[in-house]
Order: sequence, then structure tokens, then C-alpha cells
Amino acid sequence: SQDIRQYGQETVRRCFSVVSQSTYLFNASLCENLLLARPSASNEEIARPVEQAQLRAFVASLPQGLLTFVGECGLQLSGGERQRLAIARSLLKDAPIFIFDEPTANLDTVTERQIIETLHDVMKGRTVLWITHRLVGLEAMDEILVLDQGRILQRGVHADLVKSVGLYRQMWKIQNQAIW
Repeated sequence: SQDIRQYGQETVRRCFSVVSQSTYLFNASLCENLLLARPSASNEEIARPVEQAQLRAFVASLPQGLLTFVGECGLQLSGGERQRLAIARSLLKDAPIFIFDEPTANLDTVTERQIIETLHDVMKGRTVLWITHRLVGLEAMDEILVLDQGRILQRGVHADLVKSVGLYRQMWKIQNQAIW
């Protein structure tokens, strides 16, 4: 292990792929927004993350496909479409370290589950920091840190945390109750 300060800024940036809660998109085409992650990517290299982010059918429905402009800040797209575009861009970058901050915000339950399963497959062998309030898909995480007001209250794996008395179990029970 080496101190990160020994590396240049661009070298460090290349190591991280980030999906935040609010994705910034430029007033450009879907393709141009994707290519921000890897400008030299071919059409074939772009197709895979588009598929993984559950965007293929959406892109196919557009008259200009990936050449469709997203509008200022991506306002031509729904929140879920913007989020999936951010995920596709992150996957296209193919960095060794992923930081996901509520990556499935704005997605319906079925799409959320599919994308989480895809991300778990893609993330194998990589370092991932997954920040979320929703406890969906955390069963596959190596370690979960439960924070409250900046303090670590619990840590462990999903199976152990749902058995332990604490905040994680409370949140898990609430999120898994049937809504009538």
C-alpha cells in the first residue's frame, strides 16, 4: 500500500468511478455524455454498459438513439433515465474503485433489483463504497458500516446485522414490511 499523495491528480481520478445522487449531464447527446468516462470507447464498448444499466430498450426507442440530445442538465430525461445513464458512464470508465452514492435512487423496484444484481457481478474483484439508506442488495457486501450522525453504530455482514438488535435490523424490518 502506498500513500495516495504520491500520485498525480489525474492518476488518482482514473482509479475512481463515481455515481452520485444527482448526476450532472451536459447539453450534449447520450453518447457524448457516456464518452466523458472513456473518450476512446468504441460503439461496441459503449453498448455493454448501456445494456448493464438497463438502457438498451430506452435508447432503441429514441429516434436518434445514442445521438439524442439530453437537454440542459439532462432535463429531457426522467430521474431514473439520468441515474441509469450515470451508472452506464461509471461502468464504461471501468475503474478499479467504485463509489456509489444512492446509485438506484429514482428507479422502480424491478429495475433497481436488476441493476443491483448487474453491479454486484461487475464489481467482483474491485473496491466498492456503496452509500445508501435503502438496504436493497446489501446481502452481497463484504462489510456493512451502519452510521448515525457520523458515528459507526454497527458493522458486519447483512446476515449478522439483521439478527442483532440495532439500527440496521430496525431499518431492515421497516423496509421489508408490506405496505397496505
